[in-house]
Amino acid sequence: MSNHDFRTIIEGIDYNQFGKKVLATQLRFSTLEALFEVDQEVQRKLDTQRRSEIREFILKSLKGKDFYFSPFIFSARGAFNNTEHGWALEPGTKLYILDGQHRSSAMSSALSHLKSQKETAEEMGNDKEAKIIQGYIEKLRDYPVAMQVYLDLTQEEERQLFTDINTERKEAHIGLIMQYDHRDEYTELTRKVAKRLQSEFEIEQELSRLTNYNSSVTSLTIMKKCLLAMFEGNLTVKKGEANFGNYKPNEIIAISQLFFETWQQIFPKQMANRRKFVTGLTGIQVALAYTVFHLTKNYSISHQEAIMQLSKLKKHCTWEHDHPLFTHLYDPGTRRIKHHSSTTAIQKTAWKFKAMIDKERIGST
Repeated sequence: MSNHDFRTIIEGIDYNQFGKKVLATQLRFSTLEALFEVDQEVQRKLDTQRRSEIREFILKSLKGKDFYFSPFIFSARGAFNNTEHGWALEPGTKLYILDGQHRSSAMSSALSHLKSQKETAEEMGNDKEAKIIQGYIEKLRDYPVAMQVYLDLTQEEERQLFTDINTERKEAHIGLIMQYDHRDEYTELTRKVAKRLQSEFEIEQELSRLTNYNSSVTSLTIMKKCLLAMFEGNLTVKKGEANFGNYKPNEIIAISQLFFETWQQIFPKQMANRRKFVTGLTGIQVALAYTVFHLTKNYSISHQEAIMQLSKLKKHCTWEHDHPLFTHLYDPGTRRIKHHSSTTAIQKTAWKFKAMIDKERIGST
């Protein structure tokens, strides 16, 4: 980037997308921060809790490996002119952010937080700590922000684009974390197990919620929920270090792999067909893992032994939506299962699975 006639010049590649001209470029965050604004008529109100969560993610990542963000999306509102030197942003004009408001606000907040920490370290005479923090500040200022800038959208088109992006953003964001986050033990475990299973059945790598038209059996996000439920009995969000009990690392991976491989033995061949079977639904998969957790506790058996007990379900369950096991979730009007992934629904489904297994165990003794 350089300046000509007091104009900001940005290098990039322009292309057409859905009939609209878009500029693909990249800027240091410290440069970008001074160039954009938020139009409240297009954007929604900033969620401070979400900003705080992203800020903490950034601060932790600065101390470890790099973090990754998908491209920020802006509208130029005619502010850019294509010149022989590059794309010129005219003096006094701004870019208007369409996607990335919380990430950009979190980055600014992280910078303020680091500056405050540095000042405290300096005032306490801790020059070594202040120098380390200054390194984090410079790293964040220099962070390369990938950008897509729509050059000629109307304000109405901006609102529509924001709505479209917002509808998909959470799914994509979770998927990216599952692919690139190296700080969470359950995320790392999920990726390792998924890699081992890739030749056995299809696993969605990006989206967390799978529609009836998705051919994947499960997703990385759902698999992580299963592992958390199976090892810790946790159906919500994990905070702190993972607790795998006394299992060794190679045993943890083997147990996890065995759980998902067991699906091929107890589920129907078309287990990804969500219109016919419940086996591809989040709540059912997590409930199965939660059942394993309770079997280990109630019978003082290993996870491997508990997983083998799941085979008893095959004899009595067709896995179809209207099976008696799922009456607490079944909607006769649509003839489909609904609201299967709430904590209460998962607990009740797991209780029914366990009751059926218990009955089989008693009958076989």
